[in-house]
Amino acid sequence: MIPENVLGMRLEDALSLCRAKGMAEPAIIATHAPRGQRSEGTLRVIRVREGQWTVSAFMDATPKE
Repeated sequence: MIPENVLGMRLEDALSLCRAKGMAEPAIIATHAPRGQRSEGTLRVIRVREGQWTVSAFMDATPKE
């Protein structure tokens, strides 16, 4: 069980927290919207299940006009 809520965290930060607590790393499943698959962006945890996290890419910066 995850001792802290990792939802919304960057994947790297959530995994670091997991390692620091001495927990086994979960399986990572990447998902994306049906349209407009992104190759850039920051992977963030959007779902947590026992032994499995789902991540999706989010644009952290405001797009330049």
